[in-house]
Amino acid sequence: MYALVMGGTEFVGRNLAKYLLSQRYTVDLFTRGIKPLTYQGVNSHLTGDRSHKEDLCRQLGSKQYDVVFDISAYTKMHVKNLLEVLDTAALKRYVFCSSGAVYTSTSSITSESAERGLTLSWGDYGLHKMQAEDYLLDLYQKKNLPVVLFRPTYIYGEENNLYRESFLFDRLAGELPIALPEGTATKTQFLHIDDFVRTLESAVHIPSAIGQAYNITHPEKVTWPALVQTAAKIVNKCPQIRLVPPVKLKKLQITVRDFFPFRDITYLLNIEKLVNSGLHVPQINLSQGLSRAYHWYVTTKPVFNNKGMEKLALLTDSLESNG
Repeated sequence: MYALVMGGTEFVGRNLAKYLLSQRYTVDLFTRGIKPLTYQGVNSHLTGDRSHKEDLCRQLGSKQYDVVFDISAYTKMHVKNLLEVLDTAALKRYVFCSSGAVYTSTSSITSESAERGLTLSWGDYGLHKMQAEDYLLDLYQKKNLPVVLFRPTYIYGEENNLYRESFLFDRLAGELPIALPEGTATKTQFLHIDDFVRTLESAVHIPSAIGQAYNITHPEKVTWPALVQTAAKIVNKCPQIRLVPPVKLKKLQITVRDFFPFRDITYLLNIEKLVNSGLHVPQINLSQGLSRAYHWYVTTKPVFNNKGMEKLALLTDSLESNG
């Protein structure tokens, strides 16, 4: 099976490509060429900017693939450019990584038939993913493009380039306080990277998945304190949780995202459709997944840019002084 992975040097794309190689796929990557390729076995590492159709033509115009895994598309134009260049005559699957952010805000668990649209919490990110979905599903209806869409919750695990679980590990290992929003009943779900890439690949073998959109997550529901407590148990540290009242945020003119790496919104997806379709169902719970992520963290000692949470020190100092 000859596969193109759009991406391959960052978190999801890299883990997907390595999994495909382990399953004996012939794998080409298309990336911007900014990050080096850190693993072996890839057939071709093609570079360019997918926003520029000429780059896609130069690298992909003469290629024909059995499967495309589109991990790096954020807009309809990204997808449109690629599909106007690729020869799709023999394409068996076009697997698109969308997001649960396409849904409008709700406090309920969300199924695939729920309303999609622009929400304040996700902004243009969710809207652009939705527009890309609509474009692909229209091509399925009109031209039989064998597309399968996946809408994950928060993806985490080894090699995550986003400062999320490693943020918790840094704070816990350094015995530093972790600020959490006070008074919310927020629950969310997480998806370990190994489960995600296995589910993406499983879509290649399920004919009935074509033309479908699937929620994907581990069904375990997690609160923010439970997330911190789970990480603390793994790191073997007593967490210093500081609850931040809304009045404090207003006084300091900061948001939850200024001190915590997740959005303070309910983010729960129903995966019954995924289960019934025979696709790989996520098996790795939060404790298991964070244990694996922590082993990677300790072994590799990753360094992250703390950009986006510059006001964390201001908040924690204020909480300590009860100001």
